[in-house]
Amino acid sequence: MRASIARAMRTVTTRGVRSLVLLVIVTAAASACGGTPPSASPIAVVAPVVTPDPHLPDPATANQVFLALGSAGLRLTATNAVSGAPGKEPVKRINAAYLGWPLIISQYSSSSALTRATNGWRPGDLPGQGEPPIAITGMNILVEWGPTTGAEPKVPDEKKDEALTVMIGTLDKLLSPLHARTIVPVPVAGSTPAPTATATPTPTKTPKPTKSAKPTKSPKP
Repeated sequence: MRASIARAMRTVTTRGVRSLVLLVIVTAAASACGGTPPSASPIAVVAPVVTPDPHLPDPATANQVFLALGSAGLRLTATNAVSGAPGKEPVKRINAAYLGWPLIISQYSSSSALTRATNGWRPGDLPGQGEPPIAITGMNILVEWGPTTGAEPKVPDEKKDEALTVMIGTLDKLLSPLHARTIVPVPVAGSTPAPTATATPTPTKTPKPTKSAKPTKSPKP
């Protein structure tokens, strides 16, 4: 009796193991043939690059302009900074040097205060004796570059002229619109003097061919 039960259990166990193996094989085959498709990879969304606006808020500070000019590659050497007396303009002034010329950045309390201070500027007028050869205004900031000694303002040499172009380009991004009073023409609207316009050549008219004179008839004998 016990031997019969043992044989029956071995038979059941063997059949169970075979059934389990068969189930695993069938499941694996089904997965290989028609399993769940792989999930799609999420699409990366590229955020747009926002370029910050370099233009300074009005009113700007002399410190902001000084640091911005240095960041643009102009190697300014600061001498000192002076604050104005209470109620007096400008409210701050940074004295520096650039390429051997003094450079002064003056901060006024407002753009209106600076306009009143430069009220004597007239279109077409050149800086005179005692004035720097380069003076540029934007919002409430006045930038002066060059010596104020001598019978007349000095004209910048080629190296300083190239540096002036970089300076104006930087100031235009920070303080536009600009106004200038300079000894040399600069690309600033309303500057004194204005940039020299390139004259357009006038086409010359082609002269018309002259008519040949008719031969005179000889008198009859």
